[in-house]
Amino acid sequence: MIALRRPLAALSVAFLLACGGDSTGPVAGTLKINFTTPNSGEDAGVLLLLTAPAVPVSAAAAAGLQLWGAPVTTTTAKLVVTGTLSTGTIATLQVDDVNKVSQYSVSVQSVAAGSGGGFVLRPLSGYSTTITK
Repeated sequence: MIALRRPLAALSVAFLLACGGDSTGPVAGTLKINFTTPNSGEDAGVLLLLTAPAVPVSAAAAAGLQLWGAPVTTTTAKLVVTGTLSTGTIATLQVDDVNKVSQYSVSVQSVAAGSGGGFVLRPLSGYSTTITK
């Protein structure tokens, strides 16, 4: 009987080590929408197209900016961020699983520069966005 217990115990330990410790389940958290502009500090608004694998829990603008189009209720949404835009994080998304970051995309649809109380559309050359953890 003792001879049978040792292999069974070793098998149980191996099984626990193989299954435990490295969780691959969803990890809720924050994703950042990062913006690159060739006109840092001179842009006043950007229209973004967000595509996500699941509807974000919430969306918020970075400090000093305003976000329009939230709450996001679909997996494809248009968002507008206004204020004095510079290169860097312009908004954040609260999501159910930050490990799916590669499945999120955001693209610049249009950019406006403030001009005497009005907005002037800019050519899109030099603008880009990324989503990161």
